Formats: sequence, C-alpha cells, structure tokens
Amino acid sequence: MKKIGKKAWFAANLILPLWEAGRMVNAARYAAEKNAERFRRLWPEAAQREKEILTFDEAVAASGHSRESLMRRFLLAKRIWLAMFIVAVSIVILLPVGTLLAAPPGSGVLLMRMFSLMFMISAFAGMLFVCAMQNQFHLWQLLSQELGSFTQWRATGTWLKELFSWRAPF
Repeated sequence: MKKIGKKAWFAANLILPLWEAGRMVNAARYAAEKNAERFRRLWPEAAQREKEILTFDEAVAASGHSRESLMRRFLLAKRIWLAMFIVAVSIVILLPVGTLLAAPPGSGVLLMRMFSLMFMISAFAGMLFVCAMQNQFHLWQLLSQELGSFTQWRATGTWLKELFSWRAPF
C-alpha cells in the first residue's frame, strides 16, 4: 500500500506542483512564526514610544536641522517627486498614442504589452505621487508648527491645491 501511495504522489507531482506547494506552505508558516516573534519583541517598545510624545519644537530640534532648512529640503524633494510624477503620467498618456500610430492593425500582442507597460508605469506614478504627498504633509506640519496627523492635513480641504503648487509657501 505504501508503494502505491508513493507512485500516486509522484504521478500527481508530474501534473500538479504538490511538492513545491508544500515547500511554499512550510516557508510561509516559518515566516509567519518569525514575524509573530518579532512583533512580540517589538510590541513593548512601541507602547513605550507612544507614551513619549514630543512637542513640535522638540521634534524639530531632534532632527538636527532648523525649521527653515527642513522646509527647503521638503520643498525640493516635493518638486523632484512631482516632476517625476508628471513625466510618468505623460508617458502613460503618450504611450497608447505612439503605439496605435506605429502598430499594424492586427498586432494584439503589442497592444497587450502596451497595456501591461501602462499599468506598471501608472503604479510607479502612484508611488511618486504618494512620495510628493508625504513631503507636502511634512511641509504643512512645519508651516502650521504642530504635529498634526495626516487626516487633519487632508481635512484642511486645500491639500491637493497645495500639493501641486510649485511656489514656496514660506
């Protein structure tokens, strides 16, 4: 009976990736156990850090830079991220136009590759937008001189206008 089971296992492995799936399950279980152990070790430290809340002036002093230099740094970073975002969005907009102008009428594979590339560049543009948003959020914190949360910044209602503004707010 044992030999039949082994032969059935080997035959099933030819069709289905059972051995690889088993290894993936074991690796995922091991990684989950290790992550749970890390979280258990970090949990008391995170609770301790939440108790020690810095004031705005202490947070700026802890950075080692002046408020004005931080504002210049975040503004420059925001402009760089926005410029890269605009380039990526331009590519996403111009890619279908160029592909449709250059492709023969029956090239389905080329169109599928174009859509795949558009999806990847759109995801990249989204990441660039989030980085620009993060820098604008830090600029808002420095301008308002408070350690407000991300939801407080978004509740101001002018966050999108401020995000796409190239002018220095200070």
